[in-house]
Amino acid sequence: MKNLAPSVLVIGALTLLAGCQHGDDLSDLRQFVASGPKFNTHITPLPATQVYHAAAYVGEKGRDPFTSFSELRLRQLAAQASKGPRPQDHGPLQPLEKYDLSSLKINGIVRDSQGHLWAVIQAPDQKIYRATIGSYVGKNDGRIVRIDDQPGKRSVTVEEYIPNAFGGFQKQQTVMHMQSGA
Repeated sequence: MKNLAPSVLVIGALTLLAGCQHGDDLSDLRQFVASGPKFNTHITPLPATQVYHAAAYVGEKGRDPFTSFSELRLRQLAAQASKGPRPQDHGPLQPLEKYDLSSLKINGIVRDSQGHLWAVIQAPDQKIYRATIGSYVGKNDGRIVRIDDQPGKRSVTVEEYIPNAFGGFQKQQTVMHMQSGA
């Protein structure tokens, strides 16, 4: 088998070299080149190109096409928020403004000799405070707008300014009911 390998290589090399004859069989090529190039004389011309005239977008009547509808809605809500209700500065903080409204507890409602209603409110630190209509309570600029002393309905209504996501405020009324056991 080892003696057969060199002979196969020699036969393969001779076969490859046999394809490289030095014959002058290029007559077809020389005749084609001598006859010259052949041009097609009936080439159709290119169509005339139209000139593009750029027009500026005037969006006074319509919306900006590059702004999404959700972004436009957010801008609209933000603009409305800046025109909405705002808490008024009322001077130094009152004691009940240090606490969240949800942490305050109504312990009682009393009427004084002039007929004014007072709410007895317990803070989370177990201190007792009294407040009347117009008193400020809670951290969101809450103000007592109503005190109800009817049996079974004893409650205090607080109007707060809750901040919204657009930098404005939203008025919200919260009713704090007196505990049934008190």
